[in-house]
Amino acid sequence: MDPVDLRSDTVTHPTAEMYRQMATAPLGDDVFGDDPTVNRLEQVSAERLGKEAAVFVPSGTMANTIAVGTLARPGDEMLLMEDSHIYLYEAGGSARLWGVHPRPLTPVDGGLDADMIRDSIRPQDPHQPRTSLICLENSHNMQGGRVISAAQVAPVVEVARQSGLRMHLDGARIFHAEVALATPAADIAAPFDTVSFCLSKGLSCPIGSLLCGSIDDIAEARGLRK
Repeated sequence: MDPVDLRSDTVTHPTAEMYRQMATAPLGDDVFGDDPTVNRLEQVSAERLGKEAAVFVPSGTMANTIAVGTLARPGDEMLLMEDSHIYLYEAGGSARLWGVHPRPLTPVDGGLDADMIRDSIRPQDPHQPRTSLICLENSHNMQGGRVISAAQVAPVVEVARQSGLRMHLDGARIFHAEVALATPAADIAAPFDTVSFCLSKGLSCPIGSLLCGSIDDIAEARGLRK
């Protein structure tokens, strides 16, 4: 019997049919927007997450990092969980690439506590960074794939709206959360300005992630500032 490699969902290999589809997929230049396969993937992904637009990128780390650069500006501060993927496993990209300062908070039941967020928002002070972004993760990788419910997210959304903060969801495994919560992924993503998810978390899919959001935010993510 051949061993089953369970180190990660990303180590599985494409099937023969998947290889055939790759070899015969219609192609074009993505920069010019005429790759029908990528265009269709982005359209379907945006619709599936209830957003206006999407951009295809190689990895979840890239999708999350682009989201931070889209929603915050150099010198801003983002609030996130101290055991989140963005904070622990993305090579400090938010600070390195965008000059966005991460402020890790202690997670509560896989998410963030609204009162803790409220207390962590910086005052208007030229000596301090401007709090501008909240990042959550669903499902939560470092907590054994724990999912967070709409009831947990709602108070965070309320604080964000009261304080004018943007919100990003690292939804690398959002479709796992969809199954666990019996809730459409679009509903899980609805409160967030942007949401990322990984194609590579699906069995036999070798690479790829999507970042979904509004038309303007995805244009910004692509570097097409308006």
